[in-house]
Amino acid sequence: MKRDDPNSDANTPIGWLRMYAVVFEFLAYLGGLGYLGWWLDQTRGWEPWGLLGGLFIGTGFGLYRLIREAKRIGL
Repeated sequence: MKRDDPNSDANTPIGWLRMYAVVFEFLAYLGGLGYLGWWLDQTRGWEPWGLLGGLFIGTGFGLYRLIREAKRIGL
């Protein structure tokens, strides 16, 4: 599907909702794994490596899902 195609899934309200859901999923990965890293810092004394590791891993998972979904809807 082309981006300019009026029948493209990205131009429908459902397509926009799907894109917003992917952004929220990205933020959930980032926040959840960042929190897990912070918790490990507090309990294990790994400060700041747990938080940094959680944020990097969360960013990686989030970007993977974001790119995969963007390819699926044709962006």
